[in-house]
Amino acid sequence: MISLTINQGTMLSLLERLDAASLPPAKRRRITQQIGREVVKVNRQRIRAGKAPDGSTWARTISKRKHKRLTGLSKRLRARGTEDAATIDFDSRFAGMIANQQHQGMSQQFSAAPPTPAKPRASDKGKKKEPFKPTDSPCTRSQATRLRALGYKVLSERGKRRRYRKPSLKWIQAHLSVQRAAIIIRTTTGETRKNRWTVETPARPMLPEANSDELLAIAAKAFKKMGWGGDR
Repeated sequence: MISLTINQGTMLSLLERLDAASLPPAKRRRITQQIGREVVKVNRQRIRAGKAPDGSTWARTISKRKHKRLTGLSKRLRARGTEDAATIDFDSRFAGMIANQQHQGMSQQFSAAPPTPAKPRASDKGKKKEPFKPTDSPCTRSQATRLRALGYKVLSERGKRRRYRKPSLKWIQAHLSVQRAAIIIRTTTGETRKNRWTVETPARPMLPEANSDELLAIAAKAFKKMGWGGDR
C-alpha cells in the first residue's frame, strides 16, 4: 500500500528554524496535520488532472472509463498527523493496493483457460426441427463484431431463393458458440491461439518523494498559514 510520511528528518531545516522540537506535542501535531491537509489538497488536484508530481501527464489508459476510475482515487486520499510525522495514504487497503500498482507500474502474466469440451447432443430423430443451439457458451459480442468485420456470411433460406447474407450480431450470438467463433476467426485471419500473455502497466506516479522540494514548499506554506512563517 502506497503512503507518504513527512517526518522531522524530511523537514529538518524548517523544524530547526522554527525550533519545533521545543514546541509542546499538541502544537507539533497541529503542524503535521496542517501539512498533511495541504499535501492532500495539492495531490488531489493533480490526480484528478491525471498528472504526476513532476507535472508530466500520466501514460494513457486503455479506456476513458479506466482513466476515470484512476482519477477517482483522489477522493480516497487522507492525511493523519502525529507529534512527529504527517502520513498521507489511501483510506482503504484495496484503494492503496490499486494506487501502488499504478504508482510503481507492474507486469502481469495471464494464462488462457483450457477449452471446455462440448457436451454431447441428444438424438434429434423424431423431433421437430429447431434452430441450432450452441452446446457451450454463446460467443461474445466482441467476437460477433469481429466476425462481421471479417465478412462472415451464412446461407439464408428465406423465400425460394437461397443466398448468402451477413447475419446480425444478435443472430451470431444466438447461433455460434465461443469456441466455434474463435475457430472461424483464427481460420480466417491465420491467427494462433494465445496460451500466455503479458500485460504491462506503465508507472503513473501519484505521490511525490518524501524529500522533494515541493513538500518543503508545502510545509512552509502550512507554517505560514498557522502564523509561524518567516524568520524568527
